[in-house]
This record gives sequence, structure tokens and C-alpha cells, in this order.
Amino acid sequence: MNASDETPEVNDQATPVDGEPTSLAETSKNWYKKHKPKILAVGAVGAVGLAVVGVVASLVEGQDTERQDTEDSEPVSASETLNEPRRPPSAYDVADFLRKLPVGQRASEAKQAKYKEETGEDLPPGHTLVDGWSFPGGSPEDGNPDQPAA
Repeated sequence: MNASDETPEVNDQATPVDGEPTSLAETSKNWYKKHKPKILAVGAVGAVGLAVVGVVASLVEGQDTERQDTEDSEPVSASETLNEPRRPPSAYDVADFLRKLPVGQRASEAKQAKYKEETGEDLPPGHTLVDGWSFPGGSPEDGNPDQPAA
């Protein structure tokens, strides 16, 4: 086997007949002419890819905007919004409930006694009783909407 048979084409640039090396500009032009179809194909695929990414991004952004608009909107007549003051959140109560404790912890004697008094049963092991609470709310009829109703 010959050494010239094993060597792939390393130098695309042929030396001209007169023996002078070609300039970088000529070499670049020749390389571009040789690979022009590949360059155009890669450019087209890149442009299409960017267009798809842009369309998808705008659709996702549009969905987010739509979702925000629909979450906060309720049908309200114009007369309701003009003459009434803004209402604070409504009041609600949360009843006592059981919470699971981390391994190795146990409920206090006071919580065990309160649970037994309320239910007549022993507090389950690994649980504690969480006291309920109320979220205050008011209405404009109460006079001061920032104060909870008495």
C-alpha cells in the first residue's frame, strides 16, 4: 500500500500552475463556492428553527397573559365598581385539627387532655392537636372595614 493512497485530501487548496500560493481571499472564495449549497441549507434550517422558537415563545407568553386575565376577572357591572368602596376579604374560621409530628416527638400533656375532653378518645400516637383560628374580615356596613366585627 502506498502512503499517498492512505492520506485523505488534507489540502483543498491546489498550488496554481505558476507556483505562486493563492491568497487567503481567493482560497475563501473557492471554499465558499465549493460548499455554498451546504452553507445555504444550514442557514435555512437555522432561520426556520429561530422562527419556530419565536412563535412558540409568543404563544406561551400569550397563554400566560390569558391565564392571568381570566383568573382575576369576574363579571362586574360598571355601576358596582364606581360607587362602592373596596371590600376586605371575608372572615372564615379554621377548626381544630390533627397534625402528624416528626418521628420521636409527642404531643404535650395539655394537647392530649384537650383532645380527650373534646372527643372522649386518646390522641393518636405521633400526632398533636392544632388549635383552630379565625381570619378576621369586615364589611363596609360595620363602620371600619379594617376592624373585625364584634
